[in-house]
Amino acid sequence: MVDEATKKFDEHAPPFAKQVANQAKGLIQEVTHKAEKAVNEAQSGGAKAAANYVATESKQIVLTGSVKLWSGLNQYPPFHAVAELAVPTVAHWSEKYNHVVKDISGKGYAVFGYLPLIPIDEIAKAFKQGE
Repeated sequence: MVDEATKKFDEHAPPFAKQVANQAKGLIQEVTHKAEKAVNEAQSGGAKAAANYVATESKQIVLTGSVKLWSGLNQYPPFHAVAELAVPTVAHWSEKYNHVVKDISGKGYAVFGYLPLIPIDEIAKAFKQGE
């Protein structure tokens, strides 16, 4: 039944819909692969190793996706105008968040050590490369 639906979709769907479907399929495969690796990390290195792996991989996915989204949206003048106002505010609050997490974690509250820091420098670098 799924094969039949897939065949009909391939025959009748517009190219844009096929592109979106292929991207979704690729994303699902990537997420499945990453989830399997996270489970392996948890089994071999414990919860902290798994959390570290998930944080690192999530950061890469977010960076890549954000640059793609930004590049597309930034072509529209209304978005560009709003972004010019919002970006400095987001950067400011990201720095504050990082400072609070580091400060509280440094005071011995171990649970805060599990919170990911916002990679401000890496984000800036990724966006500059995407321009």
